[in-house]
Amino acid sequence: MSGALDRVAQALAGASEDEVGVALSAAGISVPRPSVPSAPLRTPLPGPEASLHIVSEVEWV
Repeated sequence: MSGALDRVAQALAGASEDEVGVALSAAGISVPRPSVPSAPLRTPLPGPEASLHIVSEVEWV
């Protein structure tokens, strides 16, 4: 198996990342990477008006 991998590595050694992606996709080896989300998905915090209905008691020991 390492011989086959060595031949692939040698064949793609001088290629750009885009060319490697195209070659591997054409061979059915590579799956396109999912795009990175621009902003992390977060649950929005409630607005200040919602805090009027929140009652919290804390006892420090």
